Amino acid sequence: MGVTIERLPDAEVGRLRHFTLPPDQAPFADLPSKVVGTPGREGHVVLADGHPVGFFAIQPDYGTAYDFAPDDAIGLRMFSVDHAAQGKGYATAACLLLRGYLGTVYPGRSACYLTVNVKNPAARRVYEKGGFEDTGALYHGGGYGPQHVMRLALG
Repeated sequence: MGVTIERLPDAEVGRLRHFTLPPDQAPFADLPSKVVGTPGREGHVVLADGHPVGFFAIQPDYGTAYDFAPDDAIGLRMFSVDHAAQGKGYATAACLLLRGYLGTVYPGRSACYLTVNVKNPAARRVYEKGGFEDTGALYHGGGYGPQHVMRLALG
């Protein structure tokens, strides 16, 4: 399985129009078409052997937007894998690539932060396998209950 990550220009979101998510994941993630073009979000696509299987957005100003992250931090937002591609290890493989990829694409940033809902332990395990560490803090500003704050060192 050759998993890679690349930027997804807003104009290319149509490459992901086939993506779906199961209903039980709706509270935790949005489809790429709802995220791409959102101010302050930069889209990235996860490819398996050149075919789109996942998506995430980076919020470059995350550190200034959230008190729990340092000013030079970026934020991982809306990480999802197409329903048809779930269960094949793509999310874990992509998370393992994030430290190197994000360090190259966003040089000079100390860390990448994310919040993951306490009701979503499967996603939390994937992030941990990818090198994210739970900070021990909970974020209570989400619309679906408390979220674990996680950090991936980039520098």
